[in-house]
Order: sequence, then C-alpha cells, then structure tokens
Amino acid sequence: MSRPRLHESLSALFEHKNPDNLMSLLKHEDFDDFLRLHGISEEKAEFVQAFIHKSFSHEYDVAHQEQLEFLGDAVVQFILTEELYHRFPQESEGRLSKLRSSMVNESSLAILARGLRLNDLIIVGKGEFRKNLFDQDTVLADTFEAMLAVIYRKNGLDFTRNLFLKWLDAYRPGVFENDLANFDWKSKLQEKTLAQFKSLPKYTAFEKDQGFLIELWIEGKKITEGFFLSKRAGEKELAETVLKNALI
Repeated sequence: MSRPRLHESLSALFEHKNPDNLMSLLKHEDFDDFLRLHGISEEKAEFVQAFIHKSFSHEYDVAHQEQLEFLGDAVVQFILTEELYHRFPQESEGRLSKLRSSMVNESSLAILARGLRLNDLIIVGKGEFRKNLFDQDTVLADTFEAMLAVIYRKNGLDFTRNLFLKWLDAYRPGVFENDLANFDWKSKLQEKTLAQFKSLPKYTAFEKDQGFLIELWIEGKKITEGFFLSKRAGEKELAETVLKNALI
C-alpha cells in the first residue's frame, strides 16, 4: 500500500491533533523524494522550514518560512541581475532593472513553484488548508524564495545559480528572450500613452475556463481584449495589437 501523501498527513493531523502526527508530517518522505529528485544536499529539518507557512506556525509553534523568504528574495535578485548583465551587455541599466522586475514577480515565481509541485509540499494552517492557500500565487512565490534560501545556505551560490537557471529553462523556456520581447511591446505602448495622454495603459484579468480574459484600457476606455492561457503573454499580445493596428 502506498504511503499517505504530505497533504493527507496534514489532514490527519488536523483531524486527530496527535503530536506523533506532527512529527511524522515534519519528517515526511515527500521532502526526501524532492531532495533526491533534484540532487540537493540538505538537512531535512532546515529544508522543511521553508515550506511552513506562518498560519501553521501559529497553530503548532514551529519555525516558519518568513525570514528565509527574505533571504531567498535577495538570492533570486542577485542571480537574475548577474545573468541579465552577461546576456544583454548593451542594454541600459533602466531596461535591465525593469526586465528583472518582470521576471521575479509573484506570478513568475509561482510558475516555477507549480512546475516543481511545491504546492504539494506547503504546510498551512487548518483554515488556510480548507481555502487551498497552498495553491495561491503569493504563497507559492514566497515558498520558492524560502526554499532557494535554504539551498543557498547549505550548497553555496554556484550550485544554487545552476539549479535556479535549470528550473527556469525547464518551466519557462526562452524566458530571457521572451520576457525582453514582452517588455518591449508593453514598454513601447507605455511610452506612447504617456506621451499622448500623460497616463499609463491598464490591464485587467479575469480567470475563465482555465485561462484569463484580459482587457486593455486607456484613459478609461477599453481598447481591446482577448482570452489567453497566460497573463504575461496576453498583456504583451494586446499591447502589440494596439500598436500594430494603430488603435490609439
């Protein structure tokens, strides 16, 4: 018989409130599987902390991920800054800074986290578990950063950089070139609306049928809309459509 998955063990803990269930959860073999799969050398107890949301910490008085997330954010920023510096030596500091921001935002890191199935490992409090908080972009992005911080502290920068870039290539292939193209179209539209209307374009997104209905508004007027699987790609395509078809 297969062993219970981590979230099954978490449900059992909420139901029975047995201290033994807590210890089993914090030592769950799903964490070992993840470490082996990605060739990560890590102390399990420290690694698990990266997956403990503050809501669970408040209920069971165990260390949570928040400080690790703070460090992980800096690690991600540095790795991407260095990579962009080497890849685009002719780009201006301002453009590289904006491109970096577009690559490390909440939704971008959540894509990596879902690709790695971190949502199956995140430990949240009872009420938050019922609301599937572990599958929200904010929590996924925070957990990814916290996990990267633990890996960095144990394995060093070179190992962490190689692993992070490997994950980027696996779950966001062509990300550097694609994000630069996305940035270009959105940036050009932004420059045009600032010059013409002294205001920025606004994008609104609504979840619908496994994707997003995205609208592009300028000066309070909806200019165009479309259905897309990705918010990022959708916004880029709408900006491109407006500029190529002279819709403003």
